[in-house]
Amino acid sequence: MGAAMIWITAAVTYALFWCWYVGFKKKVTPAEVEATMRLFNDDEGWTNAQTENLRKFLLADDGRDFVMVNLLHLRSPKREARKNLARYQKIFLGALLRRAGHPVMIANAASGNVEDVACNDFDNWGAAGMIRYRSRRDLMEILPATVGSEHHNLKLASLEKTFAFPASPWFIAGGPRIVVALAIALVAALAHIALGV
Repeated sequence: MGAAMIWITAAVTYALFWCWYVGFKKKVTPAEVEATMRLFNDDEGWTNAQTENLRKFLLADDGRDFVMVNLLHLRSPKREARKNLARYQKIFLGALLRRAGHPVMIANAASGNVEDVACNDFDNWGAAGMIRYRSRRDLMEILPATVGSEHHNLKLASLEKTFAFPASPWFIAGGPRIVVALAIALVAALAHIALGV
C-alpha cells in the first residue's frame, strides 16, 4: 500500500464518520411534530408549558445538533437511586449512541448552591449533565420508545427532582470531530512509518 492510498483510506474513513456523526436527515415537519406531541397527552408528569416549549423547540428545527442540559437530585436512599439511574442510562444511552448522541459532560455536585438569583427551592442539585443529540429528529425518534416505558420509570423512580432544557447553538473545545480526526491521522502516520512508504 502506497502513501497516497494510506491517506486516501484515512480521508474516506473520516468522511464516513463525519456523515454518521453530523447526519443529513431532513428537518422535521409540523405533522411529525404533532404526532410526537400526542405522546404527552396522557402524561400527567408534563405541564402544558413544558409540552408547548418542546413543540416550539421541535418546530424551530435547524437541522443541527444540540445539547440537553440536565440538573438532577437523587431520591433517598441514594445507593438504590443510583442503581435505578444506571439501569435507565444503559438502555437510553444505548439508543442515543446508535444515533451519534453521547454525554458531553457529567459531574456530581461538590456542595449546595453557591449562587442563585430569584430561585425558589432549586437548591441541593446532586449532579449535572449535558447530552449531545445529533438532531431534533433523533430526539423525536427516541421519545416514543422512552416516554412511559419501563426504563423511563426507572429514571423517575431514581429522581427527587430534575430540570432539563435544550441548548443550541453550543460549542465544546475538542470533541469527537477533532479526536476522531487525530486518531485516524495517527493510525495513518504509523502505517506510513511501518510500511516505510
